[in-house]
Amino acid sequence: MTSRILTVGLLATLCVATAQAQTPPDLADLVGARGAGGETQMQARGYQQVRATRVREQSWTFWWSDAQRACVAISTDDGRYASINRIPEQNCRPGGVAGDIPPRPHQPDALTLICYGQGEHAVFSSHSGYEWNDRRKHYEPTQRVESANEQFQTGVQFEFRDGRGRIHLSDKMIPPLHSGGVDGWWQLEDVQMSPDRITARYQVNGLNRLSVNIDRRTGMVEIKDKPGFVGKCDQGDWGAGRKF
Repeated sequence: MTSRILTVGLLATLCVATAQAQTPPDLADLVGARGAGGETQMQARGYQQVRATRVREQSWTFWWSDAQRACVAISTDDGRYASINRIPEQNCRPGGVAGDIPPRPHQPDALTLICYGQGEHAVFSSHSGYEWNDRRKHYEPTQRVESANEQFQTGVQFEFRDGRGRIHLSDKMIPPLHSGGVDGWWQLEDVQMSPDRITARYQVNGLNRLSVNIDRRTGMVEIKDKPGFVGKCDQGDWGAGRKF
């Protein structure tokens, strides 16, 4: 019984840690704000909008702060800010900075993709209480773990080069029990790149081997298994004026 209680406690602790949002502290109060009012507050706090995109019914805007040296992605749902996540700085191209960066030589096998959309993972919750023991004729304490699927707004990043690739996962896309990643990056296996499609696999632990399917014509990406993901990708070079 003691080991079971310890296991339940460990699962609950891991799940709480994994479910924590990546919202910057200075913007946490804007989650749930109306879009227009939120934009005014973002500008008042020193952020400038870099670009915008749309994934199905979800719209995303990307903001840069020179003072904070921070890039954030904001998803808007039903006219309100649904999530605000800090993302790697290179995902933003603030005014006046992009022009100072020399263009990179064309590399047909080198590709960086920034993808935003909806993820899904399993969450666990522990419940304690009392149950009647008919044999002993009294109530006994019990504890059980229940699981459910949770959907959330998030983003992933891909880098492909020389027939190999890797994927960067946000906190919620990483299972509580995982191995093999370095700073949120996992190596992709079985990478196949064609003019129309990119497929690959990656493994976050001994149980989860997920498959990646990217449509190069539409920009849509799907990660199958848990944690799963469906979204839309843009090429890392915003000045290219095309998909990828």
